Amino acid sequence: MSKTTSFSFGVAVVMSAAYAVADTPTGPVKLTFRDIGAEAQMSAFRDKISPYRAEDIVIAISKDTVICGQKATHATAAVMGDQLVLRYELTPAPSGTTTKCTLRSEFKVENLPHRDLVVSFSGGPEPATTVSMQKCPNYNPKTDDVWECLVPKK
Repeated sequence: MSKTTSFSFGVAVVMSAAYAVADTPTGPVKLTFRDIGAEAQMSAFRDKISPYRAEDIVIAISKDTVICGQKATHATAAVMGDQLVLRYELTPAPSGTTTKCTLRSEFKVENLPHRDLVVSFSGGPEPATTVSMQKCPNYNPKTDDVWECLVPKK
């Protein structure tokens, strides 16, 4: 093997190893949760989750129908198979309150594997709301890495 071929092969191995490491999470999934606030609900509203992905981070904004005065607690995030499962528990409703509000919150999840994930959200006892993701439309990534930008599939 010539020195040039040996050098080129060595660079290719180092480069592919660097990309393989970049696509592998550096640790366990890390969650940062933020309660954005609640507002009185003016019309019928379904729970909604809007996830956006860049590299190994997903930021998901949730809108959840609750009884006014309830708060989100014990937020969790877990990768289970092909799903990113987001959930929280709700505090009990204030006594005598029946008015519905929309509780908005933000889940920032880091160290996600580079593979397709469906995002599933549940706030309280109701069934989960699930959203698939797609490559960002009208986005021209600098590389072939699809994980640079993903948005909710309509």
